Amino acid sequence: MLHLSTGARQDTPKVGASAPGQAASGSIWCILRSMPRCDHAAFRVADLDRSVAFYERVLPARLVSRRQHEDRWRTEIATLRPEGQDDFTLVLLMPHRVAWLLRLFHAFVPRQTRSHEHLGFVCDSREEIDERLAAARSNGARIENLPTILDDRGGCLLEVLDPDGNAVEWTFGIVHD
Repeated sequence: MLHLSTGARQDTPKVGASAPGQAASGSIWCILRSMPRCDHAAFRVADLDRSVAFYERVLPARLVSRRQHEDRWRTEIATLRPEGQDDFTLVLLMPHRVAWLLRLFHAFVPRQTRSHEHLGFVCDSREEIDERLAAARSNGARIENLPTILDDRGGCLLEVLDPDGNAVEWTFGIVHD
């Protein structure tokens, strides 16, 4: 339920309004009914064909659409759907006018310096982590982190890099807080 300030339009939430029994934190927020579901992730890539082929083989995923956007960067967009993820898509963006710059950036700037962005998938077993590793290796993927047991949490993590250095992570058990 939204709490409205006196005199405010009925459809305008009061900034900083708090839920019954809660104090406003001073930040700008309003009470939402629920968190919307996450339905996609997007990565910029330097070579769309190469990246589509990678995700089709390694996730695996299927190509849902591919189109040319009419923006100033002449961005080509590919949308893929990972197997078993009917409500989630991976969007790959290749801005043709600056593709050369992306290639240089990914070639010379270490991934850890850029960021720790990644796709994360939860596996049903430790054996599935090993199966994902075998599939990644057989498709020539770069393995960033071999299956690692996180001592303090008991979870397992495998991290693979796509051709542009974007990470795909498979986990089993408790890995993140």
